[in-house]
Amino acid sequence: MFQFYEFVSENAHFKKLKVDQLLFTEYDCPLEASPLEYLTTRNYFTFMIRGRVIWKVPGHVIEAGPGDAVFVVKGLQRVFRVSDDDFCALLIFMPDEFIEEVITKNKINLKHNTYLGKIGPVIPLQQDDILSVYTSSLLHYFAQPDPPTPNLLRIRFEELIIHLLESQKNPQLAAHFQTIVTQHPSSLRDVMEKHFVYNLKLEEYARLAGYSLATFKREFPKTYGTSPGKWLKARRLEYSTYLLESTNLSVNQITLECGFKNTSHYIKSFREKFRCTPSDFRRQVTAPAVH
Repeated sequence: MFQFYEFVSENAHFKKLKVDQLLFTEYDCPLEASPLEYLTTRNYFTFMIRGRVIWKVPGHVIEAGPGDAVFVVKGLQRVFRVSDDDFCALLIFMPDEFIEEVITKNKINLKHNTYLGKIGPVIPLQQDDILSVYTSSLLHYFAQPDPPTPNLLRIRFEELIIHLLESQKNPQLAAHFQTIVTQHPSSLRDVMEKHFVYNLKLEEYARLAGYSLATFKREFPKTYGTSPGKWLKARRLEYSTYLLESTNLSVNQITLECGFKNTSHYIKSFREKFRCTPSDFRRQVTAPAVH
């Protein structure tokens, strides 16, 4: 699995400013693979400059182009290129701990937020003039002979969080930040429900859940009553039936959407459970009723 934060942080090609676990960079790497599945161990803000992409996970499709901004929640993501333009964006990485520290230190009250919708893994942001000036000012640091001091850079990152929350223009982001402050780390169930559509190794699922592989295998049956492999297969098949019933996606596309390693494996697994192929299943559930 492509490790996005590590790739950006360690790549000398990108201009970047870094202090502790905070990172600002101008990311101008072409998106040759589409879709691209990747893991990010840090949340990050994306301010789009060139290109147009779609982040797509079950229940969420977010498109962003020049002038748009989004907040990408740490974890597994799947992004599609939707234009042939060169891709360029300003990225600001920050961990949950820093976000919680800023909110707590500045006594930002999030309880007034009334957002009740579902919080997605990619959160669109409402751009304004202040954010445009903010990102431009960070870019100017790259042209200076000396980088800003760590204290100044940390303050600039705090400034971004404070502005986004106090402007009250981004209720979904505020709701997500509230969960960071008030809730415990994601449970095993949360991790698996969010990421079962990705064809990951068990070691990678364990890492997302914050476990060693041995602990992950030991804890999993306590939550689901079965092994990780059996649960993943059953959950992916269940989701595939939903896609067969509700979309026009091809069987090959559904294979990708559900995390099966290839189409042959998907069809074989589907036949074992439902005694028919995915195509036969679709014809049965979409056939008009006979009166």
